[in-house]
Amino acid sequence: LTYNSQNKTKDTDIPHRTKITTCVLKHANEIQKDLAMELQESPGHVSLTFDGWTSKIMTSYLAVTGHWMTR
Repeated sequence: LTYNSQNKTKDTDIPHRTKITTCVLKHANEIQKDLAMELQESPGHVSLTFDGWTSKIMTSYLAVTGHWMTR
């Protein structure tokens, strides 16, 4: 959001956190469906790589990457 000295942003201009959550989850579900269809149509296998690490403040992370071939 941009601030303009003549047109001030109102609280109603900023979406509520539940609206943002709903939009993000809807988009994630669409991506998940598209990915599932793409993986079903892939001619071979899916290779997975994993990488785990811990930050200096002891927060654990796990990254998962998938690789596959398309036609």
